Amino acid sequence: MRTFKFFAFTLMLALMLVTAASAENPIVHRVSVGGPDACGGLGFPHPGCDANFSLSAKQDADGSVSGQYTDRFSQASGGGGFHAVIDCVSVVGNTAWVSGVITHGNFNGLDLTGLPVAARVQDNGTSANDPADEISVSNVGDSRPCTDHVLYTLISAPEGQVKVSSQSVVH
Repeated sequence: MRTFKFFAFTLMLALMLVTAASAENPIVHRVSVGGPDACGGLGFPHPGCDANFSLSAKQDADGSVSGQYTDRFSQASGGGGFHAVIDCVSVVGNTAWVSGVITHGNFNGLDLTGLPVAARVQDNGTSANDPADEISVSNVGDSRPCTDHVLYTLISAPEGQVKVSSQSVVH
């Protein structure tokens, strides 16, 4: 019985610490994208366009950023793709910019590992009456931070879903 009480106390203490830590550093921006790339917007038929584009990123109130970014290229554009770690998130309204570093990937046999990458995405709503969400192409080699708000051309992604959300932080 004493072991159970110790375990219960330890679990309660751990939960209190996790809750306190998350309350001190809430998420202020969250960005997610998932879909079969911007096939239709680029003139490729779908189904048949085998590319996909996905990312998930967050920025905490203390400015720390974490996230993952994957882009698989269609065979029509040379094949390959990459995985990157996001190190910058910037949100203005329903538009987000992300940038990071490619951890592994290739394009047409060229190794992309270690190169910077950036993109811009726009959440245009969730209703069938709203315009399609939009994404830019992955700008491999662009080392500008996402906070530069480069106006990369946005392409409709009617089969994808972009979510950009911001939270107010009150101190």
